Amino acid sequence: MSSVGLAVIPNQIDIVKRLSELSRLLDAATDEIAVADEQAVTAKQAYEVAYARAFISSEGSVDMRKNLATVSTQVERLEYELAYQKHRAVKERINTIRSQLSIGQTLSAAIRSQFAAEPLGQDT
Repeated sequence: MSSVGLAVIPNQIDIVKRLSELSRLLDAATDEIAVADEQAVTAKQAYEVAYARAFISSEGSVDMRKNLATVSTQVERLEYELAYQKHRAVKERINTIRSQLSIGQTLSAAIRSQFAAEPLGQDT
């Protein structure tokens, strides 16, 4: 029988090392999302204020003023959108790390259960 496609079951030490690594990654990502959140909020505020100023200073119909404000604040809008995209990406990374932690914990519990069920040093 070929071993191609068969998964190697990690041992308890490997699982503990991976869980520790994932925990460090989660801590780092948590710090990173705090920074990304602040940047996103700051970028949103800068965009909204720039838009409002552009709208107020424009002349013409309401639709014309909206369009002029949109065009004149395109850089701020892009910075705002990019900041929120970064925030969403870090949030998704945190969710992925949490899922990996959960899988690792489940695998660890399964290995402990298997180890507890095996007779050690007993004649069967």
